[in-house]
Amino acid sequence: MQQMLFSWDNVVAGNGVALSITGMCIVFTALILVSVYIALLPKLAAFLNKIIPPSAHHSGPVANAPAPQVQTGPSEAEIVAAAVAYLHKNKG
Repeated sequence: MQQMLFSWDNVVAGNGVALSITGMCIVFTALILVSVYIALLPKLAAFLNKIIPPSAHHSGPVANAPAPQVQTGPSEAEIVAAAVAYLHKNKG
């Protein structure tokens, strides 16, 4: 069985240093581009709103929309809050 030797000589002989520096530069450049895109996104959105007005992005109100139903009992959020309060009080 051949024994594996780990040393910097093997890294230098296989162009490992140049390869790692190139990889780090590629990743750094991609991260810079993503951060610049995120920083310029509000300005890009404002520019696109001038070209395509926001009213063109959606269809508007629907004429046959059903009226909202009025609930007479407790809402789901109130039921969950009561259950959590009961469990918190009676934990043990």
